[in-house]
Amino acid sequence: MRWRATLLGILAFGFAVRMAGLSAIRHNYDHAFPIAQAAMLVDRGIWPAEGQRSTIGLPASPLMSYALAPAVFLLRHPWALHSLAGMLDVLGLALLARLLRVRAEPDIIRFTVLLAAASPWRVYFARGTWLPAGFPFLVTAWLACLGPYVIEGRTLSGWRILLGWSLAAMVSQVHPVGGLLLAPWVLTAWLAGGSQQIHGIGLAMFILLMLPALPGIWRHQRQIAEFPGPEGFWPQTPVAFAHALRMVSGRHFAEVWAGPLSNSVSFLANASATGIELLVALGAFSGMAEGILRRRPERLLPLIWWGFPAVVFSLPWPYPIHIHYLVPTIPAGSLLIAEGLKWCAPRMHWRGWLYGLGIGIAMLWTMLVVWMDRNALQHPWTGNIEELPLQASIRFANRLSDWLARDPQVQVILPAGCAETTPAWMIGVVGRALDIRCGFHPGRLAFAHVGHPVVHVLARHSGAPPILAPLKRSPSTILTLADGSWLALYVIRPGEARPSVEYDLPTDIGWRLIGYTLREKAGSLEAITFWSVYEVPEDPMRWSWHMQPFHHPLDSQGRQVENPSGFGVPGYLWRKGDLYIDRTVMPFPKGKALHLEIGLFDPNRGVRTRFIRPNGTADAILLRAWAGYPSGKGTGDR
Repeated sequence: MRWRATLLGILAFGFAVRMAGLSAIRHNYDHAFPIAQAAMLVDRGIWPAEGQRSTIGLPASPLMSYALAPAVFLLRHPWALHSLAGMLDVLGLALLARLLRVRAEPDIIRFTVLLAAASPWRVYFARGTWLPAGFPFLVTAWLACLGPYVIEGRTLSGWRILLGWSLAAMVSQVHPVGGLLLAPWVLTAWLAGGSQQIHGIGLAMFILLMLPALPGIWRHQRQIAEFPGPEGFWPQTPVAFAHALRMVSGRHFAEVWAGPLSNSVSFLANASATGIELLVALGAFSGMAEGILRRRPERLLPLIWWGFPAVVFSLPWPYPIHIHYLVPTIPAGSLLIAEGLKWCAPRMHWRGWLYGLGIGIAMLWTMLVVWMDRNALQHPWTGNIEELPLQASIRFANRLSDWLARDPQVQVILPAGCAETTPAWMIGVVGRALDIRCGFHPGRLAFAHVGHPVVHVLARHSGAPPILAPLKRSPSTILTLADGSWLALYVIRPGEARPSVEYDLPTDIGWRLIGYTLREKAGSLEAITFWSVYEVPEDPMRWSWHMQPFHHPLDSQGRQVENPSGFGVPGYLWRKGDLYIDRTVMPFPKGKALHLEIGLFDPNRGVRTRFIRPNGTADAILLRAWAGYPSGKGTGDR
């Protein structure tokens, strides 16, 4: 009873560590992408053919997105989805305790599980919805399934072999690096024996469960065939083994995420990391000795499950070895810690110090995690909107969700030049499918729509939010963060964007000039043109188009005085029903007789758009202006 109560307390502690800092998780693109794919599947029936592109260049399977789809359908809220990931990792801690129950004694199990519950790198990677979060639970479940042989040397039952093949398929599809554990699995299955019929059925199940990955593999078969392998077998680099040790020892977590720290805290963190790394080494050597000297090959398996990915990534690969590549080694690393403790403290009465030591290390690591979370909340802005803490992301998502509740087809526009990952990040924050594009400029270009609200989103580190100059519109909502950074939402409802002078002049590209507004200011002219999209051309090269309004002041001889261009909209952004409000400010000397020529020009193709008029076509309209003021509608044709 005492053993179970203590274990439940450790699991509750691990759950609290993972849940307490959820608001500080930087809910970035990696966390948001699986949610975004699941939301597009649930809301629009779009089945992803491949998952997130990994840093080694190969795409992951969409299996994780499929697995999240039911949760997205029921929960939607990112907080709930992150909580679900944390709960799965706590379940992995329980499976770790069950796996060790036969081989280790209760105090060693408690110490090992307590370290895993508080391990800062494990907490960091496991309490999110990004791809590496699936490894600690799934690999622990895999090893627990193989426990009778890996821990006790007993033959595996048929259902354990079948479950092992199923988990092999799942782990391989979490992230491409998960496929490295297939080698230890095949070795384990071969050593553990079992009938060929059972393994044949298991292999068939493996192939069936790998079906979600096949479209991506087929699409990238050439890239996979040309995938750059290691540049030889020497020189070996220690980076991968250092990462694998960090996963369980917590080394360098303080320096990376929790700094700056006092010298005493840094010393304690490094001392505890060194001690745990020595336990891993002792566990590895004891497993090797027992496996070789006593001819018990199963004793080598924890070392192989931990070391094989590290050996592979120690080769001279042509790309950097990121720390998350070694997340799959965490469960086997915990097994090595337990094995090292067993050999380090062989007598029960020598182990009283384990309780105090384990609690001390767990409290130290918890402090590091808390400091990391505090830093994220105090300094939310990193220069990228996608790196905001979950707390700020949810505030932003709530504002967008309010507009989604009013109109599910609300249009969301991000600044021109935004990262291609930002739309997926935003869908992953809201948990619902959104129509998102990048393209507006607060000083030069605004968007509207004939039938749906348009929400412009702008985020900056400092200063006051600017007005949306083409419409003289202040932000509808401003979210101010702890460090003074802010997110501003500019909402344009249907019918709110209206020109001073109305027109109805179609063009040959599906745009229509619906009017303009001219404002003179101290020797300059502000020209704002309003363009609606009534038809989107089906030209396959439309993605390369970029239509820019031009506003040419002409003197009495028809010569250009200035040659300013508008901001413009690239062809791949056009949607039927769009309204583009383009603002250009140009020098406009007072007291001179000038005309203003207005039209559309594509600098990529070097062509002007033709206006369609009852009496023919023209590539511009001519407005008469006197001393900077319009005195009539355009009548000239060119």
